Amino acid sequence: MTGSKFSRRTLMQGGVGLTIANFLPGTMPFAQAATMEESTIAAAKTVQATDVSGMIWSPYLVPMQPVIADFKKATGIGVGAVQDISIFDAPQRAMAEALSRSPQFDFIHIDSNMIPSLASAGYLEPLDEYMKKADFKIEAVADYANFMTYKGQTYGIPTDGNVHIQYVRKDLLEDADNKKKFADKYGKELKFPQTWEDDLKIQETLMDPSKDLYGSGNLRNRANGPTWWYMIFYSAGGFTFDDDMNPTLNTPAGQYAVDIYLADKKVAHPESAGWGTPQMIPRIAQGHVVSCQYWDGTAKLNENPAKSKTTGKWLYGLVPGSDFSGKRIHRSISSPLAAILINKYSPRKAQAAYLALWLGSGKNSIPIVSDPVNTFHDVWAKEQLKAPQVIKAYSAPAIKAIEANFEVVSPPTYLTGYLEFQDTLGKNLSEAYVGQLPAKDVLKKTEEEWAAIVKRIGRSKLKSELASYKAVMPKRDMPA
Repeated sequence: MTGSKFSRRTLMQGGVGLTIANFLPGTMPFAQAATMEESTIAAAKTVQATDVSGMIWSPYLVPMQPVIADFKKATGIGVGAVQDISIFDAPQRAMAEALSRSPQFDFIHIDSNMIPSLASAGYLEPLDEYMKKADFKIEAVADYANFMTYKGQTYGIPTDGNVHIQYVRKDLLEDADNKKKFADKYGKELKFPQTWEDDLKIQETLMDPSKDLYGSGNLRNRANGPTWWYMIFYSAGGFTFDDDMNPTLNTPAGQYAVDIYLADKKVAHPESAGWGTPQMIPRIAQGHVVSCQYWDGTAKLNENPAKSKTTGKWLYGLVPGSDFSGKRIHRSISSPLAAILINKYSPRKAQAAYLALWLGSGKNSIPIVSDPVNTFHDVWAKEQLKAPQVIKAYSAPAIKAIEANFEVVSPPTYLTGYLEFQDTLGKNLSEAYVGQLPAKDVLKKTEEEWAAIVKRIGRSKLKSELASYKAVMPKRDMPA
């Protein structure tokens, strides 16, 4: 295994680390621990002190190091060897580990939408007993903690929210000439988009390719494109399966989502079909985009004057909704949602579990999500929303938008076989986007392929998981 050993010294950088003295239990009885952090340390001190190994992408690990060092100082449990694997490549590797029942990694940091697949393969350790011993709760915004559960048990601790929010160029929206142009064309006021159709009209009207300004900053590549289709599909009242696990994509709601998804092509950069975040995020921050739905952490880059040409020029809000079902529904999405999962076959699973709880407390997560340099971890906890350093990093309007979108956040297909469902949908959507597959055939082809996946995995098995999938779906049509 290719790994690295991190220093055992406390890594205190610019005040980011926590004050350990306040958390050390000392002679205080376990039951009298006053805070969740103290309780977690007290519980962790009941197991042998040792370093744990993990699979985690370095951009996520680096801002965690000071908080990990605090835990090491308090409990003797730290992070030793790690394998640096991208969050996008980790699911395939994790499934290989699960199938071989490998004890190699004590924890994995991965998209939590993999929980059903990994739990059903027997790889994941339930965390509820550790949480009970540590008096720990996932104090997430809205119902976001549900994303960590499967069949009534908790399997993950989030570190990164990755919820999508709406971005619109404020300076372009408030420009007098743009206001007149839009009113003349559509007979209504130019304002923050409420529906997918509104957003497309704004993008079409305000884009100016001669100035390298394109309407949309959304992704349409194979790996990430389905994220946007799901938002549109869910907001149109669609859902992926019926109660017998028959795919329900080839429906009016599904076709509506495909039509909106493909309409993006006329307002997007002509070379963007294969772009991912490394290409698109800099274009957003440098002012080459009118509007988009994007991961919330992009706001940190936009509002950083050292990295952005558009600081102070953005409006943030709720992603567009749809009236297609007969009522207005808004659906954001979180994918990939980075979380710490524990290997059931690890001889150090208890140590890894308590470390995960420590990293996932609201207080400890604040320096992680507000790191000004390593910005991969995005807001997800209630306590983060009111932390001055977090508000400064994102801006108060962005924090308000993040909170609103968490109230209507959805998953992709939260079932065993997630990778296959996602890749098949992404392949067909991307082929339609570049003209290799007729738009009318996307859903029919995807349904046929999804039906084959259901048959291979087992209809009865997947039917038993539907309740967990539905439990993760939002309970309201728009934020309260």
